[in-house]
Amino acid sequence: MCNGLNTQSFISLFAAGIMFLLPSFSSFANDSNGKDVEFAVFSLNDEIPSLSKSKARMLYKGRTKKLNGSIKIVLVDLPTTSILREDFYNMLLGKSISQMNGYWASLSFSGKGTPPEELNSDDIKDIIEWLNRNPNGIAYAPVSEVPENANILITILQGE
Repeated sequence: MCNGLNTQSFISLFAAGIMFLLPSFSSFANDSNGKDVEFAVFSLNDEIPSLSKSKARMLYKGRTKKLNGSIKIVLVDLPTTSILREDFYNMLLGKSISQMNGYWASLSFSGKGTPPEELNSDDIKDIIEWLNRNPNGIAYAPVSEVPENANILITILQGE
């Protein structure tokens, strides 16, 4: 190997580097206290019923836009750059943002669906403002940020 570094030393150094990086990869879904982030899918409309995990997955995959056969739902999404968005889709659907972008692109191209409206920030104030303008709107955010008056439809925890 280069500069006097033999293969065994290189492998040891490489392994040490991987071990150093692993904790940072597992912390993506952790808050600043190291606890898992629990997400709430919520609305400000009390008439929207609770969701099962499979119904939430159907909504966020564009397979349904109505609840109880009559309530037309509108979804909002956090910015593509938001780590919260990455964590949410990973927890709910087991998909990365790039996988979801590709999924929505194929649905849009085929005319079978349109992606949720994307906000410019992941600030809870912007989410609430959007929900106030969209009475049948559904959003997601960490449970700790959801206002007390919100109708929590389902909570999503990593590993569920």
